Amino acid sequence: MKYLFSLFFLFNFATFADKQPNIILIFADDMGYDDVGYHGNKRIITPNIDSIAEQGVQFSQGYVSASVCGPSRAGLLTGVYQQRFGCGENPNGSGYPNQMKYPMAGLPQSQSMISEELKTLGYTNGMIGKWHMGFDMSLRPNQRGYDFFYGFINGSHDYTEWTQEFAKGKSRWPIFRNEEMEPANKAQYIDVFKEKGVKVVDENYLTDLFTDEAVNFIDRNADKPFFLYLAYNAVHHPWQTTQHALDKTAHLKDDKNYHVFASMVYAMDEGIGKVMKKLKEKNIDDNTIIIFLSDNGSPQGQGIEHSPKDPNRHRGGFTMSSTGIFRGYKGDTYEGGIRVPFCIKWPQQIQKGTKYDMPISALDLQPTLVKAAGGNDKKPQKGFAYDGVDILPYLKEDKEIKRSLFWRRDTDYAIRKGDWKLQWNDAHGPLTITLFNIKEDPEERSNLIKQHPELAQQLQNEFDTWDNSMPDNEWWGGPWNRLRHMNTAEINVAQFNQNPPKAHNARKKIRK
Repeated sequence: MKYLFSLFFLFNFATFADKQPNIILIFADDMGYDDVGYHGNKRIITPNIDSIAEQGVQFSQGYVSASVCGPSRAGLLTGVYQQRFGCGENPNGSGYPNQMKYPMAGLPQSQSMISEELKTLGYTNGMIGKWHMGFDMSLRPNQRGYDFFYGFINGSHDYTEWTQEFAKGKSRWPIFRNEEMEPANKAQYIDVFKEKGVKVVDENYLTDLFTDEAVNFIDRNADKPFFLYLAYNAVHHPWQTTQHALDKTAHLKDDKNYHVFASMVYAMDEGIGKVMKKLKEKNIDDNTIIIFLSDNGSPQGQGIEHSPKDPNRHRGGFTMSSTGIFRGYKGDTYEGGIRVPFCIKWPQQIQKGTKYDMPISALDLQPTLVKAAGGNDKKPQKGFAYDGVDILPYLKEDKEIKRSLFWRRDTDYAIRKGDWKLQWNDAHGPLTITLFNIKEDPEERSNLIKQHPELAQQLQNEFDTWDNSMPDNEWWGGPWNRLRHMNTAEINVAQFNQNPPKAHNARKKIRK
């Protein structure tokens, strides 16, 4: 690995502190590790995302703290393992006041978010895109430190149309501008590939609308420090694209399914390019930190036919997102579910062309960014102390962060310590606990648990200690966690593997 950090970049803190950096956090949805050009994908066109990686640092082992949308965002936006405040799964709801089954499901006010920390440091904050952090009005962006919000509250959204007229039987989830619903919108679109439910849109494509709002936010706030959280819903289903994006990815026209997916990626990348162009126009690009990452890995299969009560929402039946060489998918604790494209451009601190090949976590972003803004990188004003760390010293010295990383979703769990990873996956793979050396076997194909039983038990004990310190998941109607299935707070690996569960998806049996 090659790290070229000049003394000017690393130690010019006095000048830097006098002028707080602008911060743009771009969060893609369901974008796999291999869905970017800079990871070697020759068919995907992502020149603007690639430029962030090339002009800053690429993290080859960049992790998120969860393998699904909501919990991953909760960890990202707090710097704290989301399990500490009861977040183990996605919150439910649509954003309509009369559609909230569990209205207080979401990130609690007791835990400070990055927007709230930066607000106290003088930042103007904007949130554009997918929220998914709570449906009650007290949990929405304008109540969590954001001065401007344009987007949707729930977990997914059509790119083409929506309405606020829920009473007429249409469940198009609303778009909000701050706390008010946007007027009903119906984009003009052309149905193509009808067997796959794909729509080609002529106007008002949601990815483009989010880009326009982001550019306008920068335009309005270029003369003061700002934080922009740009959470595209691309490339989450449904499969809806624009003719413009299809034309720009015409080299894939003979592979219809992948063509649609790649065009959706292109639309997001083009939007990111417009954001970066605006920074240059305002002459603030050198003092702006840009982060790009995805919320989780590729889904195994996207697209479901919704109930007869919701006949207008066909979301296709295919997925072309790619985890590259990695095993597993969204929802798994295998690498394919939690290792994501992850890069940072930070002209005043990170030399272009930097590569960091040791584990890093999305949990590290809040303490790093708050420290850059002049705040406390150890503990926020409210809630638990950070589990993440300020990464700059480790980048400077090309040094590994000595710690363990933990994941738990439902009954699935994993721990990564150094090169080793212990895990149990309910949904995929063997039903026994497995052990992998990630450095030598990043594809997780060689289970070494029989060769290293003592190490496996040590890692299990460490995970159990961490897990037993967490409350039950409170984001659904009834609390539950993996212990209900395991039936014990401490796991003996050898005994468990001698008598594993008889079938996959045991977690479904424990939900209330």
